[in-house]
Amino acid sequence: MTLCGALAACGSSQNWGNGNPYVSIGGTVSGLSGTLVLSDNGTDNVTLTTNGTFHFGLQIKNGSTYSVTVNSPPQNQTCSITNGTGTATQDVSTVSVACANNPTIGGTVSGLSGTLTLQDNGGNNLTLNTNGPFTFTTPVAPNQPYNVTVLTQPTGQTCVVTQGSGTATAAVTNVAVTCTAFTLRPLPAYYGSYKAIGYGAYRAGGPGNENVSDADILQDLGLMHDAGYLLIRLFGADATSTSIIKNAALHFPDIRFQLGIYLDGTNAQCSDLNNGVSVNQNEIQTAIQLANTYSNVATVSVGNETSFANNLPVNCLAQFITTVRSQITQPVTADDDYTFYAGLASSGEKPDTILPLLDFVSIHIYPYSDYSEWSWQQLNVTAGPARAQAMMTAALTLAQQDYGQVASYSYKGNSGTTTIGAALPIVVGETGWKAIETNTSSPLETFAATQSAAATQVNQKWYYDLVGAWSGSQGGPLNVFYFDAFDESWKGTDNGWGIWDQNRNPRYALCGLNAVPTAPTCNNPVYLNAWYFQ
Repeated sequence: MTLCGALAACGSSQNWGNGNPYVSIGGTVSGLSGTLVLSDNGTDNVTLTTNGTFHFGLQIKNGSTYSVTVNSPPQNQTCSITNGTGTATQDVSTVSVACANNPTIGGTVSGLSGTLTLQDNGGNNLTLNTNGPFTFTTPVAPNQPYNVTVLTQPTGQTCVVTQGSGTATAAVTNVAVTCTAFTLRPLPAYYGSYKAIGYGAYRAGGPGNENVSDADILQDLGLMHDAGYLLIRLFGADATSTSIIKNAALHFPDIRFQLGIYLDGTNAQCSDLNNGVSVNQNEIQTAIQLANTYSNVATVSVGNETSFANNLPVNCLAQFITTVRSQITQPVTADDDYTFYAGLASSGEKPDTILPLLDFVSIHIYPYSDYSEWSWQQLNVTAGPARAQAMMTAALTLAQQDYGQVASYSYKGNSGTTTIGAALPIVVGETGWKAIETNTSSPLETFAATQSAAATQVNQKWYYDLVGAWSGSQGGPLNVFYFDAFDESWKGTDNGWGIWDQNRNPRYALCGLNAVPTAPTCNNPVYLNAWYFQ
């Protein structure tokens, strides 16, 4: 009676003949070199610091499921679990936890004579001042990407990374960093004398939507050549640019190009430098090939307003510049808005990182677009031709002030602290004035019915002449690439800058030019009917 009472008190559901009512979960750990925390079913934790057997502190009901996971891995190790899940009908001791060191990333630096800072995957900075092997302090997880780049170059040197990116399946030791003395490449003498202009060949469809024919390209090259434009800036290195350069080499051998490289803004960690196929990779490879094949490629510009638009970190831009410059012989620049080179970019990024990598600076200045920065209405001047002249003179003054801020920007160059103007040639890579109204949000293009807009062919001619006289003047830019040769309607509200319209009819900016037989006749006086604010 006493025995039955005891048994009944234990609960009739228990079946002692089928094993223990509770079972333990455990196994073995190997390869551990730090502190590992495991969990069972997400709640029961066990902390391990040595290899060997382990058991969780809490038992589970016989017949219950278990799931062993890594709660916290050891530093710089990855631990994998086998036999970690199941239904426990007896004590479990078969869970196996194998830990292995995460792959380290390293290589060798040579030619270094200063202080160099490298990064892996946009962080984990490593500062070096001696040649020989190096290893980043933080490994990467197995089968994860690595990307070694230069954060800061040594003074007076350029260091190029090869074999710097990939997927780390084991320790990486073959990253090569080669440093050489930076020697400024002089611009060709004609850079200071040739008439310069920007050229986009697209008429309506735009990039990706229009295949520009050789016949159209030859027409455009002929028009620009006849008008005296022998230095042409291209904005990208794609199939269209390739056709332009090839056709020019065959039919207009005296034309020279500042070849651009369009950089997409999606590679925040510079991951497109050495692997993968993308817009950036294709543009860079095409530009390098063109520069090494055609002698009419005078210079190469890496990026177009990349930092001004804040769509690619400046350290990534620096890597692209270094990659391109190391594989060509032409002078290299990076076209950007003047605010970036003057240290005034809204992103807060400064040009200091890339200036020691450049052979010259190419800046963009647009008084027409920066209307809030100058008194374009000129209300203190009597309405009429005098007010029109005051407006156009003020526009040039703003352009000159913007240029001056760039020229006086101070940075640590390859030979110590200097200014851009003292260390590097400066060209204006873009400036212009609209000939037609296309943007109703601009106060220079939207007025009451009794007023006219600043986007007129006469005002364009006036600004065109002003910057033409400024180009190459004492204290001014070496040259000015006028923007733009032809209208491109696909640009929508940013259309209307061409000195030829989309149908290749010359505008008033070209008036009186005998080499352009269809150019308009110049007024007398030339700027008669120029717009002024009323």
